[in-house]
Amino acid sequence: MSNLLPQAFSALEPYCDKWLAETEKARNQIRTSSTLEENVEFYDAVMPRFEEMLKHLDEFPVSDLPTEEDNLLKLIYGFVEASCPAERFHSPVVTDTFPPERFTIHEDSPASGW
Repeated sequence: MSNLLPQAFSALEPYCDKWLAETEKARNQIRTSSTLEENVEFYDAVMPRFEEMLKHLDEFPVSDLPTEEDNLLKLIYGFVEASCPAERFHSPVVTDTFPPERFTIHEDSPASGW
């Protein structure tokens, strides 16, 4: 795996196979089909670099991101999805609610290109 992310963030590339997703629906499915440990491991890897990642992306127009930066943005979106199990739920799914397969995401749009 190489050149998926900007060079400064290449240490996070092992997470790209799983956590890069084009849509909110896909990211939600990744979160709910992953174990709590997988969610927390990803969260713990990204959290210390999160502010740096955002600052890096501030240098580019979101509507015209280079491929590596677009992947970085998708990884951030995956991180946001994984943050709920890591910080709040302590489970890949929201507990004490209806089953996750009943949760419908109506806006299945690409991760970028606002």
